[in-house]
Amino acid sequence: MSLFAELQNDPAGLGYTALISAKDDEGVADLLNARTFSVPTARMITARGILSDYPGGPSAAAVVLDKLDAASASIPALKWAWKFISAEGLDIGHAATQGMLDFLATASGGNVLTAQEAENLKSLALAKKSRSEILFGKQTTANEVAAVVRDAPGNQLIWV
Repeated sequence: MSLFAELQNDPAGLGYTALISAKDDEGVADLLNARTFSVPTARMITARGILSDYPGGPSAAAVVLDKLDAASASIPALKWAWKFISAEGLDIGHAATQGMLDFLATASGGNVLTAQEAENLKSLALAKKSRSEILFGKQTTANEVAAVVRDAPGNQLIWV
């Protein structure tokens, strides 16, 4: 998606309209750059990291780790994931890992985890990102906003 399309359509409902009308390019950039979205992000995690960061604390984490350890002998993909968790770490934010956690919370996945336990593990990968970082991989400047919403003489290009 282009910056023009983002500002014109405001698909996330951030409310660019009033700021664009007021020619507040800095305000639009601030809105785009505010880290308000939680998104899965690459994070290598070990059993130690799970114990320290798991929602519910180390006791709840230990229960989950024990479940994963017990099930790892009978689920080949989990066997390998468990080896990584026990050693150098596993990318908890990777789509395949997130999918495996969802699978382990289903009947076909053996109900190894409850749905809440799977969500808690998946949450360990969440990081706050801005709309600009999600769309463009970087922060957006006020000058970039100005170049998209108005032409050189100052005529509005985005109608709000």
